[in-house]
Amino acid sequence: MKVKCNRAALYEAIQLASSIVPARTPKPVLQCAKLWAGQPEGKLTVIATDGELTIRYVVGQVQVEKSGAAVVAADRLAAILHETTDETVDLAVKDTTCEVRGKDSIFRIYGQDPEDFPVIDQAKAEAAFSVKAEQLKRMIHLTAFAAARENTRYAINGVLWEQTGKKLRMVATDGRRLALADGEVSPGKKDAQNTAIVPLKALALLERLLHDGEEKLEIGFSGSQLVATTPLAEVSSTLAQGRFPKYTEVIPTGADKKAQVDAEAFRSAVRRAALLTNDQSRGILLAFEGETVCLSSSTPEAGDAEITMKASYEGAPLKIGFNPQYLLDMLRVISEAEVVCEFSDGSKPGLLRAGKDFSYVLMPVTV
Repeated sequence: MKVKCNRAALYEAIQLASSIVPARTPKPVLQCAKLWAGQPEGKLTVIATDGELTIRYVVGQVQVEKSGAAVVAADRLAAILHETTDETVDLAVKDTTCEVRGKDSIFRIYGQDPEDFPVIDQAKAEAAFSVKAEQLKRMIHLTAFAAARENTRYAINGVLWEQTGKKLRMVATDGRRLALADGEVSPGKKDAQNTAIVPLKALALLERLLHDGEEKLEIGFSGSQLVATTPLAEVSSTLAQGRFPKYTEVIPTGADKKAQVDAEAFRSAVRRAALLTNDQSRGILLAFEGETVCLSSSTPEAGDAEITMKASYEGAPLKIGFNPQYLLDMLRVISEAEVVCEFSDGSKPGLLRAGKDFSYVLMPVTV
């Protein structure tokens, strides 16, 4: 293999590849990316997999002088391309050694036999729907943070996708909070319905992959796999197994107490109130009354804090405690200027909304 390619374009592809290769594995070849250059199409394709998640990425701005393949450590190649300042780099492969040549540098990376790399055919799945990159990226951003990590209930280690016609809903929960986002898609079939639980690692890769907001992705499902296709890339992932909780049953309804707060001011107040909490006393108390909300915290060995801010509040006075980190997690991902809070009483979950398409359910804590 011998190619000349734009360094930045190749670096982006290798970065994406290195983000999914396993840090530890009994199969060292899985820590590598496979580079395949073909003629006469003149394309360089980067492929990486961890056995469950796979990416195929076509690098732009490439001149293929000789077809062939190389299998090299993804993190090493990414580091070289990051430090190299040349606009273009030359790649040449002899046996299993990949040579990366710039204007004033030559790197020789000892790779592995391409025959040892897993055989990865292009995934085939009928498109369930297409969606703008900006829309999908926003929905992932609004939900993935609330999913469980290292939980034995594998279903909540991912994000639920529910497509009904032109509507797509994503839901994530860890048992203590729940994030829900709605969006518009273009269905492959008029009355299409699809349900899947997508692992967090696949969602993180998709979020990194999506740059052009107007670019459209084709999303398809094939058996236990999701396949996402862009003009330059294809991502395929094994879906998470298990039964996702009946999330509609935990979304509060009939709230008679409502507050509207400025998102940035609320974020600042929560952050300050959290300064005097600790692992044993992790909650902050929100007291709504009239046109204000008072946020307070207290730790026996450290002291206490009290922050008062404006709020447009309707209903009887209310006191409710929350984990401040869970509030901050939500406030970091929204872009709206205001947050609407709905409550029934201090012992039941609160419902926070931002815009028309995002809802956040949060369990109270004792303060």
